[in-house]
Amino acid sequence: MPFDSMQNNKETVRLLILDTSQNEAEELINLLRNAGRATQAQLLDTEQQLSELLNSRTWDICFANNRVTDFTPFQLQAYLKKHEQDIPVLMIDNDPIPEHLVPALKAGMRDVVPAKEQDRLLLVALRELDNLYARRAQRKAEIGLKEAEKRCRLLLDSSKDAIAYVHDGMHIYANQAYVKLFGYPDFDELEGMPLMDMVSSDSQAELKTFLRDYNAGNNEDESIDCKGIRFDDSEFDAHMEFSSAKYDGETCTQIVIRTSNEAAAGSTQKKDILTGLENLESLHQHMDKAIQKAVDQSQKSAALYIQLDDFVPIKNRLGVSGTNLLLGDIAKRLSSKVASPDLLARVSDYGFAVLTFKHDPEAAVALGQSICDVLAASTFEVSDQRITVTASVGVSLINENTANAKEIITKAEEAAKFSRRESGSGSCVHLHSSEEQSAAHNEKIVKLLETALEKELFKQVFQPIVSLRGDTGEHYEMLLRIPDESGNDISPAEFLQVASNQGIAKDIDRWVIEKSIANIKKHLDKGHKTHVFINITVESMLDNTLLPWLGSLLNDARMPGDSIIFQISETDATSNLSAAREFIKGVNQLECKAALTHFGRALNPFATLKSLPVSFVKIDSSFVTEIVKSDESKEELKTLISSLHTQGKLTIAPMVDSASLLPVLWQAGINYIQGYYIQHPSENMDYDFSTEDDE
Repeated sequence: MPFDSMQNNKETVRLLILDTSQNEAEELINLLRNAGRATQAQLLDTEQQLSELLNSRTWDICFANNRVTDFTPFQLQAYLKKHEQDIPVLMIDNDPIPEHLVPALKAGMRDVVPAKEQDRLLLVALRELDNLYARRAQRKAEIGLKEAEKRCRLLLDSSKDAIAYVHDGMHIYANQAYVKLFGYPDFDELEGMPLMDMVSSDSQAELKTFLRDYNAGNNEDESIDCKGIRFDDSEFDAHMEFSSAKYDGETCTQIVIRTSNEAAAGSTQKKDILTGLENLESLHQHMDKAIQKAVDQSQKSAALYIQLDDFVPIKNRLGVSGTNLLLGDIAKRLSSKVASPDLLARVSDYGFAVLTFKHDPEAAVALGQSICDVLAASTFEVSDQRITVTASVGVSLINENTANAKEIITKAEEAAKFSRRESGSGSCVHLHSSEEQSAAHNEKIVKLLETALEKELFKQVFQPIVSLRGDTGEHYEMLLRIPDESGNDISPAEFLQVASNQGIAKDIDRWVIEKSIANIKKHLDKGHKTHVFINITVESMLDNTLLPWLGSLLNDARMPGDSIIFQISETDATSNLSAAREFIKGVNQLECKAALTHFGRALNPFATLKSLPVSFVKIDSSFVTEIVKSDESKEELKTLISSLHTQGKLTIAPMVDSASLLPVLWQAGINYIQGYYIQHPSENMDYDFSTEDDE
């Protein structure tokens, strides 16, 4: 089945395997690949080899089989620990007994999995990879934090805003603007001074109450207006904004003080001009504080995304000015359901959001349903028209595991869209659930596939494959799309596995081949020398009836077979080597050509290639994406391409998205390139190959 060379943007998993069986090692690699994780692996069996591999690059995870005796999993783990390598080791136990578990865990291995429990091994491996990436991200964040703190100190010192840090009510830092605002000669005079001494006696009781509520997390607002008092006892109107912070690693409170004019200017910037509600930037700031409270105080909350249903026709009826009036009225109606301290904001043209401190999921969903109900029961008078609207609401919970405000809103918006799709008419609410939404999405994809086959709704697009070596022939890869109910294209990245699970991959492949032959024939009749690469799924490769059917099809079309190059993936070929060899021989007998894609993933890719009479080899995209990272990656690519040329294979580099890659690929000896830098997939085979040399 056709799929994009651009489809998988996940980081390539670097896998070490301690084992004596290459066949079983390949099965372990395919375990990750079949789960959608691009994987490059290396088989090892000695400490010297491990040392060389660790010096050559960074590795992500290790599968260690305990049947290896010359260099055992325990020796491997001890070596990694000695050299402070953060590589999770999973021991594969060929003779699983309880006595093996505790010693392995004590040695530092992350888990012990019986050899026959492949599903469990995959889950454990994905868990450890997630944990590894989190640790790496944390280390990067810690380094970034230190750099940010340095920059922050410089910015604080030079800022025009009056900023101070207070711990236990005492000043531990104040910038020059703060010191100047209060009329002190320098910070030394302020250090250790109580915050209460910075406001007039008339404001102290109010500030004391505010701080008590702020520290308890009960404030509706995190700012207060009061009278500041200067060193010379003169007073001024001060707007104090409070937030949690850390200074020199110590938890404290940041205070930003603005005069009344500055505060008014700042407050208008946080409002949506049309509705008077908080804007998206303001909502993000409040959500960031909610996340911080969830982490520091276990104070949970939730976000609601309110998407107005089918609002474009209403906008077209009312025009811009009428729509603006309607949105203002809707904002007022929503405000009636959102009580303080909850926050209502306008976040998109037809979308609103609520930050609610009803952290109980049922309470947040109930709030969402009340919002749906109040809108559905309302009639708005705009431009002498009576307008009714409904909304779909999504709920996303905010807790100590929440990453950032953008993620919160994205999840809530996804849940709102899911709610709209599932109801069919809107005016309902849904709590975000990745598993439930994923299952519903897969069910939707199944229906789309079945409908697309029945009504021939698939769409073929073509991406040029351009020669770097002067070949004047026209080469394209045929890629498949399915339009969804909104007319947006869905790529095989979303439906490939679903089609395979449903047993309809072969049917889709045959539809693709039949339509491709018709398109190629038309192009050839116009005088073009066109060659089209068509991807074939493993299901079709194993289908003994495909080649006779293909031969009959080519004969009826009176078309030369050499205009078609059938592509199979290295993973499919390695797992089904005999079948792949017979399929390619049959393809060649029909005068078609064959290509091997994703080359270089297997433990011994050239052993696989030696058995397969393919004309083209498309290297794995990871080789292209990594050549910009190190000179070692460039040399590795050159060696790979040289070996392929020695075997008489024409090479293709996918995912070429930048001109900066071209010199390296040229020097490596690549024959053809493909990617968005050349051209995005198009419905027409209309690329001007005569301009190759100019590019």
